[in-house]
Amino acid sequence: MMKDEKNILEVSHLVKSFGSHEVLKDIDFTVKKGDVISIIGASGSGKSTMLRCINLLETPTGGSIYYHGDDITDPKMSVSTYREKVGMVFQSFNLFNNLSVLDNCMIGPEKVAKKDKKTAKDLSMQFLVKVGMEQYINAKPRQLSGGQKQRVAIARALAMEPEILLFDELTSALDPQMVGEVLNVMSTLAEEGMTMLIVTHEMAFARDISSHVIFMADGVIEEEGTSGQIFGNPQKEKTREFLSRFRNL
Repeated sequence: MMKDEKNILEVSHLVKSFGSHEVLKDIDFTVKKGDVISIIGASGSGKSTMLRCINLLETPTGGSIYYHGDDITDPKMSVSTYREKVGMVFQSFNLFNNLSVLDNCMIGPEKVAKKDKKTAKDLSMQFLVKVGMEQYINAKPRQLSGGQKQRVAIARALAMEPEILLFDELTSALDPQMVGEVLNVMSTLAEEGMTMLIVTHEMAFARDISSHVIFMADGVIEEEGTSGQIFGNPQKEKTREFLSRFRNL
């Protein structure tokens, strides 16, 4: 059981290996309601693998992940019920190309959460309005820009009314001019108190939005702290070296 009932998530001694390659080594951290945690670090440091383990897209090799005190790695846990509450948005959008924008958002509430059609539509419209995509409800994904697709993907995740949202490098597949429109949506969610775990290469965004920052290197959490601590006064040499690449911070 968890030590602190205020924690929504508690990651304890998480390990993930692919064959003989250990990608995550003894990862520990907690997530409380309203936390906006950015996970930063070089490519290959284990950030996305950690997020995929939390969403059970990857099965942890060792350790535990507790959601409100229940170990989600327990075979008796319902993965689909858990994923309703811990949603994920991917860098590659993962929209259904044969469905309209509205239908992409409705499918989760209807098929997974078993809501009636009207409720699913109302929820979907509510969040499409929030991300500024309500005028595109009849469009197919191929008719949208990358930034628009990503905003639909966020609305689709929100329509499941999750407790936590996981974002995996949302802007890395976008043209530079589209990055801002997606980051603006995420900033609004943060201001409204959405609990978020964000893997990102956008350092200025991470600095400005985060209540907490985790810096990963070589499969471990090298350093963590408030945004001010990590970006303003990093303690570890690897953190300082990584952040020195971003001169404009």
